[in-house]
Amino acid sequence: MRLTDLPEPRSGLACCVVGGLLYAAGGRNNGPEGNTDSAAMDVYNPMTGAWRRCASMSVPRNRTGLGVIDQMIYAVGGSHGGVHHSSVERYDPERDTWQNMCPMSTRRIGVCVTVINRLLFAIGGFDGTHRLNTAECYTPEGDEWRSLSPMHTLRSGAGVCVLGSSIYVLGGYDGSQQLNSVECYDVQSDSWSFIEPMIHRRSALGVTTFCGRIYALGGYDGSTFLDSVECFDPDSGSWTEVSTMTSGRSGVGVAVTMETCPKRNCNNTRVLSHTLEKSQQTSDQTHTRTL
Repeated sequence: MRLTDLPEPRSGLACCVVGGLLYAAGGRNNGPEGNTDSAAMDVYNPMTGAWRRCASMSVPRNRTGLGVIDQMIYAVGGSHGGVHHSSVERYDPERDTWQNMCPMSTRRIGVCVTVINRLLFAIGGFDGTHRLNTAECYTPEGDEWRSLSPMHTLRSGAGVCVLGSSIYVLGGYDGSQQLNSVECYDVQSDSWSFIEPMIHRRSALGVTTFCGRIYALGGYDGSTFLDSVECFDPDSGSWTEVSTMTSGRSGVGVAVTMETCPKRNCNNTRVLSHTLEKSQQTSDQTHTRTL
């Protein structure tokens, strides 16, 4: 089942959910007139199935990252042509406005961005010359960044998620090959450790969590755009392949949101995992879709 297309085709975009709405920002427009880096922000309402154009960012941001604190969306890094950004801007969905915030200490594209304990993390990426293993953390109260312990591995185009009290960084590209290794960051001890690697090497993948498990979707393995989806169970410490998308996808944005089941007298919930790709699995209790 296919959902409404974005206003224009984009790769390298980032996604997040605020108030049950899916926001898609930045990336690169892919059209017959050529490829251009995008400053656009669009919002998808799963109840109406419609996209709406929001205010644009101050600069185009291809391969940017998004994080949400207090219902505000932070766009971190990315690139515009040969310019690699360290800049950060914040979007207010209520006012449909952007505001420039304190920049990172490092220029980063293909950066992992996530939020835990109201702190915004920027991890890895590419500064225009080198793949990065460095990480930094933003505090909104002080509008300032501080450096963290680096990862063990250089990674750009990796996937990231939060599960429990830890941050997981999956795959990516180290400058010579796509990676299947996974690192876990302990916020309390400011330390990194490896966990079980993914089944497939993946860069530019989509990552999300659902029901206490991590899902890795699509990406590029060095020769093929992947349609496979694999799942990590922290209880067993293992990865399993769970599904395939309808086509191979790289540079996707993924987020999970909820909407009520459309069936009459139904109290169940439909769970939408948005990658701008859609397959469907159904059960007696839950409808799960990958968009």
